Amino acid sequence: MKIPVNSIKIPQRYIALCEDWHNGINCMLYAIASTGGVTTGTNCTISMSDCDNADDQLRKWYYALWCDLSCDVGRARKQACLSHHADCDELMNFEDWVDMQVSRLEQSYRLEDWEW
Repeated sequence: MKIPVNSIKIPQRYIALCEDWHNGINCMLYAIASTGGVTTGTNCTISMSDCDNADDQLRKWYYALWCDLSCDVGRARKQACLSHHADCDELMNFEDWVDMQVSRLEQSYRLEDWEW
């Protein structure tokens, strides 16, 4: 069974961490701090002419959001660790957790060979 879109819940301690480490509205950490999770939202714009692939496109979008989160957490972790900030270890834990979710989604959706 495929992991349902919008179903992965981020632990509260990581949501609180995002509040301190986002760098504006174009950052996934801001989205997490604002909404409490990774969701595709309600403005899903999948073409009706491609209804047969709508679920597949939605899964790819969800996966891509998680990949973006992984990049943003990695940047925050690097910044924290370079400055010897107290959050460095927790950001490393968050990065590991996010990367595990990305891997789970990739396997669940069979996106190992997906070309962006």
